[in-house]
Amino acid sequence: MNLFAMDTMNTPDTEANADADSASDAFLTVLEYGLDIIESPGMQSEKRYFQHGNTTTFQHSLAVAERSVRLAHRFGLDDIVDMRSLVVASLLHDYFLYDWHDHEDWHRLHGFTHGRIACLNAIRDYGRDIVNDVVADSLINHMYPLTNVQPKYTEGWLVSISDKMCATGEAMSRDRFRMHNRRSRRSASDLDSLPKVPSLGAVQSVERALNNTDGIGSIRSGAYHTLLALRGR
Repeated sequence: MNLFAMDTMNTPDTEANADADSASDAFLTVLEYGLDIIESPGMQSEKRYFQHGNTTTFQHSLAVAERSVRLAHRFGLDDIVDMRSLVVASLLHDYFLYDWHDHEDWHRLHGFTHGRIACLNAIRDYGRDIVNDVVADSLINHMYPLTNVQPKYTEGWLVSISDKMCATGEAMSRDRFRMHNRRSRRSASDLDSLPKVPSLGAVQSVERALNNTDGIGSIRSGAYHTLLALRGR
């Protein structure tokens, strides 16, 4: 009888309310552990750049952080993960600080290299106390299996999975096809009011990203050979 009663209460409305409560709790956790990152000039500068369709990199990063926390709660990982590292890694996983849609040769490598560029930018702007080994590894390897090294830590797996879930939703959104209209409405004054934190420089940043992360591992992939080909052009 009790089991039956529980099933009958599991209506679409109650499930929707539970999902909303879960999202609200997760977002409060993101604010608790990541407000300093969210309010920083570097993170605010991500509002300049579109990630997928009409979604800015800032919005995408917040969504990934909220999703990562929800997954940790859902699968009972709260006592396993370091919540501060999980939230920071989620917020900074795309901290590459440029518009990857720009038509520049080195942006062809974006999918392979932006995790390392994000890591280098994050270390530069937030330091190794915040970008610890868990955060750094999560940033570098969140694009697995596109890149050939998988995340070392549970936090990294949560970021990687959440990133793909959010990116898929953003790419499939109807609003994606209104992208150009929205971008054209953004005035120069709107952009001027936002911080602008520079990324590392173009091809040099890709080379550093592939070969150096301040002692945190290294990666070799097809992107490295593509880089060599681009430099030889």
